[in-house]
Amino acid sequence: MTTATWISTLAIFALLSWSTFGRKAFNPIRLLLPIAVISGFGAVYLQDIPSGGNNGWLLAASAAFGALIGALLLTLSRVEHDGKSGKTYITNGLSAIGLLSIIFVLRIGLVEWVTRHGKTAYEYSQIHHFNLYIIGPAFIFMAGSMLLVRIVGLLVRVRRTRSEALNGLHA
Repeated sequence: MTTATWISTLAIFALLSWSTFGRKAFNPIRLLLPIAVISGFGAVYLQDIPSGGNNGWLLAASAAFGALIGALLLTLSRVEHDGKSGKTYITNGLSAIGLLSIIFVLRIGLVEWVTRHGKTAYEYSQIHHFNLYIIGPAFIFMAGSMLLVRIVGLLVRVRRTRSEALNGLHA
């Protein structure tokens, strides 16, 4: 892996971990910051997406895998409304960070394996009709769909929690 790949992978992991772990007050900035970061990396990695062969299927599979991880992260999130302060909080523990860690270890492991076993990786990609340069875009598709599912799910849960809190106050 190149230094730039290491830096970008660790930066995305650090940001997602920081924005996920612990009890945090819900606000739009916490939702928009990961989207902004992934958009920045997407602008770099999605410029030249290899086409043809099974590249589209690999991108779709990456997005589906990311959506699954986003749904799992959503189930690990607790949403609560504090009636005294009027704030809504989202809490995530070490299990969410563990899940994110697995994803990033898989990413690093795949890139390192391809880097160290170039001939084998190239032969495999030729047999299965995909381009090895799809790895970067596939990671962005996975991370983007993971964020999308998690953020939309959190928005729904926050709205429902706030509504239930307000209806409970007026009942």
